[in-house]
Amino acid sequence: KTGIVLSPEQAAAVRAIAGQRCAVLTGGPGCGKTTTTRVLVDPLQAMGRSVTLAAPTGRAAQRMSEVIGLEARTIHRLLEFQGSRFKRDEESPLETDVLIVDECSMLDISLTASLLRAVAAETALLFIGDADQLPPVGAGNVLRDMIASGVVPCYRLTQIFRQARESLIIRYAHEINRGELPAIDSPFKRPGVWQDSDCFFIDAEEASVRQLRFIGQVKRHFNSIDERERRAGAKPYEFDIADAAEYGRGAGLQVPEPFRHVSLDALSTADSAAAELLAVLKKVHPWSSLYYGLTASAVVRKLYTEWIPKYLGPACEIQVLTPMIRGSLGSAGLNRMIQQAVNPAGRGKAELISGERIYRAGDRVIHRRNNYELGVFNGDIGIIKEVDNENLTCVVSFFPDNREVEYHREDIAELDMAYAITVHKAQGSEFDVVILPVLTQHYRMLFRNLIYTGLTRARKLAVFVGARRALAMAVRNRDTSLRQTALLYLLQTRRPGNGKKGSSV
Repeated sequence: KTGIVLSPEQAAAVRAIAGQRCAVLTGGPGCGKTTTTRVLVDPLQAMGRSVTLAAPTGRAAQRMSEVIGLEARTIHRLLEFQGSRFKRDEESPLETDVLIVDECSMLDISLTASLLRAVAAETALLFIGDADQLPPVGAGNVLRDMIASGVVPCYRLTQIFRQARESLIIRYAHEINRGELPAIDSPFKRPGVWQDSDCFFIDAEEASVRQLRFIGQVKRHFNSIDERERRAGAKPYEFDIADAAEYGRGAGLQVPEPFRHVSLDALSTADSAAAELLAVLKKVHPWSSLYYGLTASAVVRKLYTEWIPKYLGPACEIQVLTPMIRGSLGSAGLNRMIQQAVNPAGRGKAELISGERIYRAGDRVIHRRNNYELGVFNGDIGIIKEVDNENLTCVVSFFPDNREVEYHREDIAELDMAYAITVHKAQGSEFDVVILPVLTQHYRMLFRNLIYTGLTRARKLAVFVGARRALAMAVRNRDTSLRQTALLYLLQTRRPGNGKKGSSV
């Protein structure tokens, strides 16, 4: 009926899942999880069985609807939240024969418990997801525990389809997931990547706090010397690294050991952030953006405002995904930079101020926590349509259905800028273009599953910006932290036939 040709493992999964009370379908990007689900749904409906689709986020639900051809809802809307609780529960279960839930790597213990309470005894369940993605933001690691338990039948898809294999995003994602460092092209080395590649790497650097402190110290030192000599009518002081120690003692300039290689004269005359960083670094990548006068943050700004709209068109959705909120190329600083570039303050332009954040009409924003009264949830992204700074309200149009929500003064603090967000906030979402800053300053968060998750959020183009050694660090670094959930133990000890009272899957 669909005309879809399944691989042997997909066909085997469809046959097996159709007869299961509860099952898991898992696999990496490009392996056909959603396509397999689409083929599974048709015979179920042909047999007269009702099928309900759900996902943790609105974007994931929209994607599910597009591919499978049935309406999919977020879990929160499916369970019909009212007041302070979900309407759907043991007393009022979901009326469906089959419930299929996608993006289950995002499921935490609390939401899963609420979902299962609403599932009738006769309803079949299928959980779909990639257990190699980041674990959920909330407590637990439900999908991984179900797979590891051996109790819930699990069907793993491994074959990458030809069309997916042609995507470097998919290829590099699988290499990273295997712990292999992909050889990613640079547009500064080969400009043609803009036309024939969906993933590339722009080598760039951003000054660390320590480097910025040293640069400022040297600049102030030489400025004071220049000022004194200008007043005295002398020639500008010629300074050489060879006499740095002697001169430093005499004038109070201390050169820390990590910066003894620096030409202080070159640094003192550097006239841009890129030139200053070039003077400070011991080694610079041969294709570095610094040679083009651009630091890493400047590259991100250029990509967002100029280069990507030029090559992919102004209508494409661009999302910066960063490992951290603070620090070099953290989401907080990048949001301020991009907002200033694409939506600056202007005469007569209304704006709302909440703490350090300034909201204007046209800003891209994200909701930061579940708000059941407003009907918006953690991770929902939208665009501010209206700002009323007299009544302290704003109206946000949320993706994917353009649903408009009015925020009052007490709710506005739940919004944040979303030009740049953390990878964790992007779970369950896809974007046309993803920009991924990776620097060694992010070392605390450089894990393989974080890079893997961020990369697989991109549909059309993914651009890494930063240091290849930082990417290598992340690929080598598996997140070995173990969440103590007890779910794995409960699944294994309360399975049917183990002698425990009330055992069930």
